[in-house]
Amino acid sequence: MKLMMTAVALIALAACATIPVVDQRSIDMEREATEAMKSIPRSGLGSQALIPGECAMFLWSRTDTSKFIFFSKAISGTALLARSEGPVELLQLSADGDIFGQFNTRLSFSSAPGLNVDLEVEPGELLEGGQRIASGLLTTTNSDGWQTKLPIVGVRACQPE
Repeated sequence: MKLMMTAVALIALAACATIPVVDQRSIDMEREATEAMKSIPRSGLGSQALIPGECAMFLWSRTDTSKFIFFSKAISGTALLARSEGPVELLQLSADGDIFGQFNTRLSFSSAPGLNVDLEVEPGELLEGGQRIASGLLTTTNSDGWQTKLPIVGVRACQPE
């Protein structure tokens, strides 16, 4: 009987030793990664109008399902970004890099809820009244420091006068 109880105790002890210990940091990282994924827009921005002579940059995500995710009028210092909770208004913080049309190839924006957006674009071929944006990267950083990077393509275009 003692031998049987000892065996049962050893089996129970071994079972306890193999139960994984849940690391709170792992749980927090998974939760934060899930929150970052929620920032990716489920749908894009709606149509945007330009008055004659006005120019803007239109960007689409370069993912399996391409979405219109970014819009900025030239010289406005503002932009719209599609997020899962809806469009977010951005204020331009800086412009750097090369100039193409009325835009720079590197732009930084910020929003009231603590979101930072960095945009880097590679201008492509010229079009009548604009220019393609051959490739680029849109990086969002939330208030917790989590980044989401989206490859983008687009166009800068002007409404004819």
